[in-house]
Amino acid sequence: MGTYSKPLPQTSALSLPFWEGAKNSEIRVQKCRACGHMEHPPRPLCTACWSPDLEWTSCGIEGEIYSYTVCHWATMKEFKGDAPYIIAIVQLPGGVRLTTNIIECGLDRISVGLKVKAAFDKVTDEFTLIKFQPA
Repeated sequence: MGTYSKPLPQTSALSLPFWEGAKNSEIRVQKCRACGHMEHPPRPLCTACWSPDLEWTSCGIEGEIYSYTVCHWATMKEFKGDAPYIIAIVQLPGGVRLTTNIIECGLDRISVGLKVKAAFDKVTDEFTLIKFQPA
């Protein structure tokens, strides 16, 4: 693993279980014990019923492209060498949507509905980023 020179996520006590899950090659999201609604990004209350009774659960590592865009001109210098790259919203089991990058996918292949699976990119000892690739 070389030196990672791109910006890293800003964590909080609320998001730490998500990032710990990524280190263990799993996608963890919050699930409301009161109504079963799955939440991401993490919040202190369920957005469906306002219950504070949330637990962390693994939601699987496969999903499909809900929406995407191709970034041809990076707005941050750290990403200029990557352009063009795909930024997508991936819908996971339970309806949770995750904003991410799509890797190993030609621009001619990307489409809404494309089945994808998580690829866990350990960029530092502290961080593993969750990206997706065609399933």
